[in-house]
Amino acid sequence: MSRRLLLINPAHMLNGRVQRGPAQFPIPPLNLGYVAALTPASWEVRIIDENLRLEEGLSWRPDLVGLTALTPNAPRAYALAQQYRAAGIPVVLGGIHASALPDEAARYVDAVVVGEAEGAWPRLLADFEAGRLQARYDGGFDALESLAPPRRDLYPGGYFTEVAFTSKGCLGHCDFCSIWRFYAQCYRTRPVDDVVDELATLPAHKMVFLADDNLTLQPGRVIEICQQLVKRGLRRRLAIQGAITLADNEELLIWLKRAGCVYVFVGLESLNGEALTQIGKPNLLGANAEGYRRRLANLHRHGLGVYGSFIVGLDQDTPETFAQLERFILEAEIDCALINILAPLPGTLLWERLIAEGRLLLRHFPDDYACCTQDRVYFQPAHLTPQQLEEGARQLIVRLNRPGLLARRARRTWQHTHSALATLIALEWNRRSRVAARRIPDRCENVGT
Repeated sequence: MSRRLLLINPAHMLNGRVQRGPAQFPIPPLNLGYVAALTPASWEVRIIDENLRLEEGLSWRPDLVGLTALTPNAPRAYALAQQYRAAGIPVVLGGIHASALPDEAARYVDAVVVGEAEGAWPRLLADFEAGRLQARYDGGFDALESLAPPRRDLYPGGYFTEVAFTSKGCLGHCDFCSIWRFYAQCYRTRPVDDVVDELATLPAHKMVFLADDNLTLQPGRVIEICQQLVKRGLRRRLAIQGAITLADNEELLIWLKRAGCVYVFVGLESLNGEALTQIGKPNLLGANAEGYRRRLANLHRHGLGVYGSFIVGLDQDTPETFAQLERFILEAEIDCALINILAPLPGTLLWERLIAEGRLLLRHFPDDYACCTQDRVYFQPAHLTPQQLEEGARQLIVRLNRPGLLARRARRTWQHTHSALATLIALEWNRRSRVAARRIPDRCENVGT
C-alpha cells in the first residue's frame, strides 16, 4: 500500500482570521512543488495552499505532513503541526523561518529541515520509511543540474501567475534580508537549456514570475535565456526582479523585451544615501535621485513596466520622507509602487541589531511572529513614533492611488509599455493597494507590552 504525504503552505493568521497581503496576487508554492517532485512515485502526494483556501487535511489521513513557513505564518504552521501530531501523524517543517530558528521549530515538529530540501528530502523519507526519523536534517547546497520539474499538477487552481527560477542565492548583504545568509552567499545557476525547456511547458497566456533573488547577477546568461526563448518561438509574459543597475545594460533590456518581459521589480528602498549604506546597499543611489530617474526612464524607454519597492521606517527617515517619496514616485512615473514598512525578521542583521538596541516592540513569541509584516510597525523608529510611521505609510499609499490619479498613472504605463497586460496589472495592483491601505489592519495586541 502506498504512503501518503500532505504538503501545506500555511496561511498568515492573526486573531483567528486569514490575513491578505496589501495587493496580493498569490503565487504557487514552488518549494512544495519541488519537494513533491523529490518524493518517490510510491507515495501519494497532495498540496494544500491555505493562501487560496483553508482545507481540512485530516480526513485524507496522511502518513506524513510537510510544512513550510515564513516568519508571519510560523504561528499557523506550529498550530497545524500540533493538530496533526495530536492525531498521531509525524510533521516536518522547513523554510526560511525554520532555518533561521531551528531550535525553536524543533519544539513543535518531529523533524526540521534546515536549508534547501533538495539535499535533505530523500534522506528524510528513507529514514521515515525505516522508522528512524531524525530531529534535524541539513540540506546543503546541491548543484542545480537535472532538477526534476516541480509537480505543478498538484497545485490547486486559482493562480494568476506561474513561477519558476533560473538561479538561487544572492551576493548582497542587505541587513533586512535573510536570503544571503540562508544560502551562505552561495550563488548557483541552472543550465540555460533546462530553464528554457521548463518555460516551454508553461501556458503562454499567463504571467511567469522568475523568482530568482537577483536574476541579473550574470547578465550574459540572462541574455542567453532570452535568445533561446526567441529562437524557439517561446515568447513568455515574464516578470523578473533584479538590481536597478540592470537598466545600464542596453543589450540585456533589448533581449528581455524581445523575450516577452512585461515587468521588472527593483528594490530602490530609499532616496537617502546614508540609509542605503546602513542597510547594505551602498552606492546604489549615487549622489542623488537622478541616478534612479535616469535608470527608470531607460527601463520605460525599452517598453518595460516597473515595480519600484521602497522601505519606510529606516533610521534616517523623518516625517518629511513620505512627501519626498510621493513626489519622486510620481515624477519618475513608476508604474507600481510598493511602500513597505521596515520589517525586521529572524535571521537578519536588522533583527539582531534592533534587539541589541532594545527597539523591538514584540516579546510574546511565537504568537507575535504573526505581527511581523510590512504593513505594521513593531519596532521603535529612530525619528518617528510607531503611529507616525504606520499612518504615514498608509496615507502615502492612499494618495498615490487616489481614483483620478490611478487612471492617469495607468495611461502613463500604456504610453511606456504599449502593453495592455502591463497597464491592467498596474491599474489593479495600485487599486488593491489603495483598498488595503484604507482598511485598518487587525491589531497586534502585544506590541510594546
